[in-house]
Amino acid sequence: MEKVAFLFCIHNHQPVGNFTHILEEAYQKAYLPFIEALKKYPFMKISIHYSGILWDFFKDHHPEFLEILRKLVKRGQLEMMTGGYYEPILAVIPDVDKVGQIKRLTQTIQKEMGVTPKGMWLAERIWEPHLPKSLKEAGVEYITIDDHHFKKSGLREEDLHGYYFTEEDANVLKVFPGSEILRYIIPFHPPEETLDYLSRLRASSSAAIFADDGEKFGVWPHTYHSVYEEGWLERFFQLIGEHLDWIEPMSLGTYAIQKKSLGRIYLPCSSYREMDEWSLPTEAMVEYGKIVEKLKEWPEGEHIKRFLKGGFWRNFFAKYPESNDLHKRALHLREKIGDERRRPIPKDEDPILYLHRAQCNDAYWHGVFGGLYLPHLRHALYENLIKAEALFDRKTHREKEWIEVERLDFNGDGDEELILKNPEMVLLFSSRGGSLLEMDDRSKAFNILGSLTRRKEGYHQKILEARDQSPKDQASEVKTKTIHEIFDLKEEGLDQHLLFDRYRKVSFLDHFIAGPMDFESFRRNQYLEEGDFINEPYEMEVRRRGRRQEVLFSRSGGLRKEGGGDPIRIEKTFSILTYQPVVKAAYQISYSGGRRKTNFGIEFNINLLAGDAPDRYYDIPGYKLQDRRLASIGTLDRIGEVQLLDHWNKMGVFLKMDKDCHLWRFPIETVSLSESGFERIYQGSCLLFYWPLDLEPNKEFRVNIELGIKPFSE
Repeated sequence: MEKVAFLFCIHNHQPVGNFTHILEEAYQKAYLPFIEALKKYPFMKISIHYSGILWDFFKDHHPEFLEILRKLVKRGQLEMMTGGYYEPILAVIPDVDKVGQIKRLTQTIQKEMGVTPKGMWLAERIWEPHLPKSLKEAGVEYITIDDHHFKKSGLREEDLHGYYFTEEDANVLKVFPGSEILRYIIPFHPPEETLDYLSRLRASSSAAIFADDGEKFGVWPHTYHSVYEEGWLERFFQLIGEHLDWIEPMSLGTYAIQKKSLGRIYLPCSSYREMDEWSLPTEAMVEYGKIVEKLKEWPEGEHIKRFLKGGFWRNFFAKYPESNDLHKRALHLREKIGDERRRPIPKDEDPILYLHRAQCNDAYWHGVFGGLYLPHLRHALYENLIKAEALFDRKTHREKEWIEVERLDFNGDGDEELILKNPEMVLLFSSRGGSLLEMDDRSKAFNILGSLTRRKEGYHQKILEARDQSPKDQASEVKTKTIHEIFDLKEEGLDQHLLFDRYRKVSFLDHFIAGPMDFESFRRNQYLEEGDFINEPYEMEVRRRGRRQEVLFSRSGGLRKEGGGDPIRIEKTFSILTYQPVVKAAYQISYSGGRRKTNFGIEFNINLLAGDAPDRYYDIPGYKLQDRRLASIGTLDRIGEVQLLDHWNKMGVFLKMDKDCHLWRFPIETVSLSESGFERIYQGSCLLFYWPLDLEPNKEFRVNIELGIKPFSE
């Protein structure tokens, strides 16, 4: 009887922009101890993938670790796998970057390990049928994804113990289905359960394929204790060693060469099962989860489950406009740069290098992992995008002072946008609300408007359920859980922070709010909006006046009243000069209804990343704030200027008005699910400047506002 081939594939990755101490912790708790354990068991053959971010980290901080890897590669224990260098979702980046990112990592592995990888790890297992063509061009011969993909094509569990051929335009690729069963067993259940699973395959002489994250061996909650301190991993390797008479540890590459294909298959657009659930709209995600739970109770549920489709990864761009804007900004820049062959240039001057970093997948989506909800990861992508764009523009514009204007629907949302640039900054306006979506300081490579809208997520119901449980109900036995089973609350009272916005949290949003003004209602987004300007389109006109570029947004709308609305018009003219990171807005409000009172407010949402850090705070001339944190809450009167200072980045953001106003300020905070449970995250500071208005027919209100960025030295 032939042996059962055990294919053990590990993927290791950290996002672009993650903190160095997080990478170091992952190294000490997962990457190093895993390899140290592996060294003791020469019979174990592992296919392993490290993203380019980790290769850079190892070279800079732990070159000794690379030497250990070289020895294991040389003695045949490790098969190195390639992938996109900065772990992009390959399906949603241009073909030239698919190939370029893979070749960049392959060349690194060749240089550091002396081997040429033929297998590839597909980021988040996001499969689309067009991929084989680019993968083959990049030198890839086989990949591993999830058995979920194959089940969607109609295959059964017993059909998934080997590899299949697939192709696009006659470019043939071998695809391995990683076992979901093993993904949930390893390393969370006793190692004997994996042996039991393998033993059930003995009669068929087939392969058992495990392919999952290396961080689950030490970084995921409680796993360092179970995997290393309690000895799960070594016990697992020992059990394999005790049964080598019928188990053969084997790399994916060896199996792909020695064994025949199980046939041909064409796979649908998919990822792993959980990702397909997370990509659904929130309401659909909740309903989908209920159906999955019901199927667990039905005798035929497991057979039916393989026909459930779930969602599609690209729908994250519809679910989160912030993700879509960032993705489309990167695509737009890539199109401008082009893919022509260029002479070698230094890394620091190569816009493609920074653009590749901006394609790192983690901050484009959200599920159990923080991803999009982590401001420092979003910032890292913008930082690299801004650097790439600055390098490109520096070569395009030879003069010292210049302004560039692009008017288009760059993000495919049906609304017209305007990209306005000078050497110091980039502005992205939307005709929807006549709002400002992005403001980049090029000197610091910083988008100061990188906030995130508070949205309802499918998992928020679990917070409300936890609130209503007694302490006895919440107590459970201590055991190692997968991240899909962890719903711990990192602080009490999180249910009080479940606030959701009716509009996107951007800047230069125009409000009309009836009196009496209620701060708490506005903060909780439970107030009554009298106007119809926030979510409606404005007309846009672009004009040049010497060294000044102007953009006029205008909208004729109405103020609510019984039986109709009073007509009111907003015109706001934005202007920039050729050399300053400052945008000036001149507002004119014209009214032609009956006499009435209202409050006109302009909302800004600014994110300097740290709401509680002592080196980032408000400075408001004429006031000594008791709490000046960017996450502070408060109301002030007779305000003419506000500054948000960032000593870490040595920059300040200022807002100036030529008419004193009232100010409301509060933090934008989301409650999201991460690997270790529910947490509250600062997403930016909301500032509402407002003026009480006594409206009369043909009476105008005017105000001028400046939003700017200034560097400062300590």
